Amino acid sequence: MKQILKKTELENGITILTDYMPHAYSVAVGAWIPRGSRHEAPDEYGLSHFYEHLVFKGTQKRTALEIARAIEDRGGNLEAYTTRQETGFYAQVESSDLPLAIDVIADMLMHPRLEKKEMEKERRVIIEEIHSYDDIPEELVGDVFNAIHFKGSGIAHSITGNVQQVKALTHRQMLKYKQQVISQIPILVCASGRVNHDSLVKLCKEKFAEKTIDGSCPSDIYKATQSVKVVQKQDITQSNLFWGLSFDRSHMDNRDRAALSMFNVAMGAGMASRLFQKIREEKGLAYSVYSTADIYRDCVDWGVALATEPHQLKTALELSIDETKMFLKHGFRAGEFERTRANILGGMHLGADSPEKRLVRMAEQMLHLGEFRSMEKSEKILKSLTEDEVVSTTNRLFDAAKFSAAVVEPKSKKKTVLEMNFF
Repeated sequence: MKQILKKTELENGITILTDYMPHAYSVAVGAWIPRGSRHEAPDEYGLSHFYEHLVFKGTQKRTALEIARAIEDRGGNLEAYTTRQETGFYAQVESSDLPLAIDVIADMLMHPRLEKKEMEKERRVIIEEIHSYDDIPEELVGDVFNAIHFKGSGIAHSITGNVQQVKALTHRQMLKYKQQVISQIPILVCASGRVNHDSLVKLCKEKFAEKTIDGSCPSDIYKATQSVKVVQKQDITQSNLFWGLSFDRSHMDNRDRAALSMFNVAMGAGMASRLFQKIREEKGLAYSVYSTADIYRDCVDWGVALATEPHQLKTALELSIDETKMFLKHGFRAGEFERTRANILGGMHLGADSPEKRLVRMAEQMLHLGEFRSMEKSEKILKSLTEDEVVSTTNRLFDAAKFSAAVVEPKSKKKTVLEMNFF
């Protein structure tokens, strides 16, 4: 799985990284701003997400409809997203339409119109989006966990902000953000598929000609605490749980990251995982149960999410903790290590056919890790891991971690009290 990778850094703050796929018909290309919700001041909560929406509402030379048609009329698709760490805009198009895709994305970032009337319309849209998340307890419980566990750091507040925070955002703040994108914050441009690196560099020099650099990536401050919080909510029937941990990323190198991936997949990344088999298949306590891991520039978190009947919550929680402790103490079961590694490698191989998946993998590694590790190198590390190494690494990372738990449950007279036995 050898990749043909090239990288160029321009003096104006644009870094260009390409992953050439000679047999592809299409190309996925995008631009990422290394700023997300965690970098916002208290009076800016929700700003990055709002800005991501607003640049779609028109540029100096395109209306909102023309932005959409430019890509869709060619059979492509244009996407955007905001996380706690970054904001990204990317398109997948036929390889011959790469200049068009770069022109549209650069136009949105360098020349957004940011009209006040469009801002007010989009403010209403975002408020509806927030209400939709509030109606999904699985989403809400994750935000509650982040709020209590990462208290004191930017990860604690939600990506969208709440309704009051979005109502308070001003047009002046949008203009300031625009200026930061154009003249301060570096931008990462990535492309995967049938792409000529030198041609993309030339396009970026032209389309991002106004870009200058007078700064660096926003700083990250990792803080975490051990805490438990239970929130009651009307109009829901299940109790939704998220418990997990985080630790400073200085505790983890590339081999440790691969080991944590092995642990996560074995515990809760599919129907064959331990948590799914124990809590759903064997005990019938939950429809949805899984584990998840997130890597930031400065920290890593891992957690377990599930939804169950209120009277079964404590049992499901105890089972999920017991399964995790079982792994930490006894390691993999017979054949589990080989199956888990095959799972990860198979997913990597399947994803290798997709320019979009390769694009996002490349961008997020650069943004979260500060470097890109080829699939070939990742495969070598995975194949060289031993069972003992994965188990010892997971134990060491757990020893360095802080733990928290959050619950969103139906409103009743008696609120659940959790006395969680942190590891």
